[in-house]
Amino acid sequence: MTYTLADLPMLGGLDDGRLRRLEAAARRRRYPAGQVLCTEGDPAEHLIVLLDGRVKAGRASPEGREVLLAVEAAPVAFDKTALLVDGPHRATLTALTPVEVAYLPRSTVLGLVAAEPTVAARLLRTLAATVRDLDDRLTDAAVRDVPSRVATWLVRRCAGGRVPLHAGQAGLGAEIGASRVSVNRALRGFERRGMIEIGTGEVIVLDPHALSHLAALPPPP
Repeated sequence: MTYTLADLPMLGGLDDGRLRRLEAAARRRRYPAGQVLCTEGDPAEHLIVLLDGRVKAGRASPEGREVLLAVEAAPVAFDKTALLVDGPHRATLTALTPVEVAYLPRSTVLGLVAAEPTVAARLLRTLAATVRDLDDRLTDAAVRDVPSRVATWLVRRCAGGRVPLHAGQAGLGAEIGASRVSVNRALRGFERRGMIEIGTGEVIVLDPHALSHLAALPPPP
């Protein structure tokens, strides 16, 4: 499904005239899987809005190894903080699937934030949610073992019973702060206990209540 700028949470509620002006200012492009959309350290001169497809965000370690930060699906905007503080891109964005992207000039976005209090408020809520998510991930990495972290990750994504692993087990590990080997060990343990089935590029959740108990989370509806 291809989204529009109106589907972006921070732009929800804008009137049609303002949205048409944003669409006119945006530069839209389609790219194949594997295309690099921006590189860590490049100037953040545009708000990059993913309208279709999936993108991974990664950074390079001092040894040159890629550290996966997140896998995001449309609709989502990247590097909002870099845009606000006039800083560089904090991660390299790479298309995992064919994607459609809109580039909104920094001046246009900052003008919109200044002129529309609702956009500023939605942007603050989005940034606050991001900080809360990072705080939860750091706390989990410090105090919870890998199986409980993997169980939590699965429970939060298992609506429908199937959880895609768009960046593989290594990507899951990067998101929760664990190695691919330890993630695989946890998944195999869940499979032996009948909680999940490991498929090709996905995990099929068979017993969400057992996983919720392991994760110390309320069971999914």
